Amino acid sequence: MKKKNNYKIGLGSGLSSLLGAEAEKKADNFKIVPIELISPGPWQPRKVFDKDELDSLSSSIKNQGIIQPVILKSKQNEKNQYFIIAGERRWRACQLAKIHEIPAIIRDDIEDEKIAELSLVENIQRSELNPIEEAEGYQSLLNNYNYTQEEISKAVGKSRSYIGNITRLLLLSDKAKELLLQKKLSIGQVRPLIGCKDTDHYLQIILKNKLNSRDIEKLIKKEKIKVSHINNKNVDTLNLEKELSEITGLGVKINFDSLKQRGNIKLECKNITEFNYIVEKIKT
Repeated sequence: MKKKNNYKIGLGSGLSSLLGAEAEKKADNFKIVPIELISPGPWQPRKVFDKDELDSLSSSIKNQGIIQPVILKSKQNEKNQYFIIAGERRWRACQLAKIHEIPAIIRDDIEDEKIAELSLVENIQRSELNPIEEAEGYQSLLNNYNYTQEEISKAVGKSRSYIGNITRLLLLSDKAKELLLQKKLSIGQVRPLIGCKDTDHYLQIILKNKLNSRDIEKLIKKEKIKVSHINNKNVDTLNLEKELSEITGLGVKINFDSLKQRGNIKLECKNITEFNYIVEKIKT
């Protein structure tokens, strides 16, 4: 009985347009490559691969074969070793399916900076990136490959404002990013937290009260007005700070909320000697 051929060759239309239709026509570009000779590319923006999706793809590959070859580039200093330009999910699924070889198109003609763009665009076209991975992909193009936001905008088909807004997600705290990735909060809910101090304090309030994006914006605005009011010190307060600093020899900060008629005085001690000095003064 003739062995079934599991390799069905053909690029997806999106990636084909990016790499050029001629890639499919060059027989010398096509190879069957052992999967152990392949490694993820350093330019790959995607870090998280859903286990259920990989299991499903693995099962499909067992039954239907590999519809689309991976795109590889030879490693410069290692013979017969390759980096993945596109198709890491297929490569991972093949390992789960215990398939030892995979069809590939070798594209050593593509420069590294172009590969970073292609890899990012392919993942975006397939909607396979979470918001943080997408933001990191754009940031990598900006920092490592000297792209401008305008160039990225044209490459991925997104507006400049979209690129700017999503890269700002990288300024969030680790906790906020984690809640975003877990889909416990949406981009709309975490966006008002960008640039805020005590972000994790706000997160507790948001989760406890199940605040929507509009409620969160109101909360942040209210807190900023409050902080602004406290920090808007009058001349008398500044003079009192200076006077106390001269008397104690320490840094002095006075925060007073005139609306609530209460506040606090902060004495800044640089060492244990200064701290003991204040303690002794209070005792006497």
